[in-house]
Amino acid sequence: MQFRNFAVIGFVAGAVVAAGAQAAKPQGAAPTVKDVLYSAADSIGMLRTAAEVDRLATMNYWATGTVVADGKPCKVKEYKASVNWLLKAMRVDYTCEGQSRRIEVVNGAASWNETEPGVNPSPAAAMAAERQLMIWTLPAGVIKAATAAGGKATVSVEGGKTILAFPLVEVPGASIRATYSQETYLLERVEARVGSTTIDISYAEHGDWNGDDYLSDVQFPKRITHKRGNATVLDLSVTRTNTYNPYVVMPVPPGLKG
Repeated sequence: MQFRNFAVIGFVAGAVVAAGAQAAKPQGAAPTVKDVLYSAADSIGMLRTAAEVDRLATMNYWATGTVVADGKPCKVKEYKASVNWLLKAMRVDYTCEGQSRRIEVVNGAASWNETEPGVNPSPAAAMAAERQLMIWTLPAGVIKAATAAGGKATVSVEGGKTILAFPLVEVPGASIRATYSQETYLLERVEARVGSTTIDISYAEHGDWNGDDYLSDVQFPKRITHKRGNATVLDLSVTRTNTYNPYVVMPVPPGLKG
């Protein structure tokens, strides 16, 4: 893999354990958790420098498609998501056709809405767990969360697919079941459970969507679909990404701090 330079961030973005620079992608019936984490991280370009460490700390992505807002599907005119895995934070900023702008934010256990980024925060405490799931079910998020789960992560092979399962440390009571292609080790599906809620997420068309003059070799899915039961609650086509660790912050408003 080619190693492009990321923006200097001062510290490693995660602690993915590499199986070694010459390690092959796991084949056969019984790959180890260590092998799967390495292969999955390597496949999407998370591992940087000769030491192959995780340097993917933040990203932005833009999309078109549909989301469910206030229980009703809406077509989005603009959609931007900003993720900071170091802060365990995410801001989703979108506008539905014929509706006002919506900005939904989470940072750790705090969750709130805004009228503009960083402006007029209003509490949305009940949404914290669901918004955290958005962070840790993205392809890079799954790898980081499985690493944090340590010895509680397990691997199996089912129907020719590699299954990585683990409890989600960042959301008490939540669990993740991630399905990988054995050929490419790109993430195809995530089943996230928290309480009585199950979200089924599918990913397709992985590629570098930064633009021809800004390529980073970081792979991200172009198609993202979330379902609850038979209902599709999010269906996005990614139009652009910035995976060069953009400056992404979501400070918790003072009134929401514990």
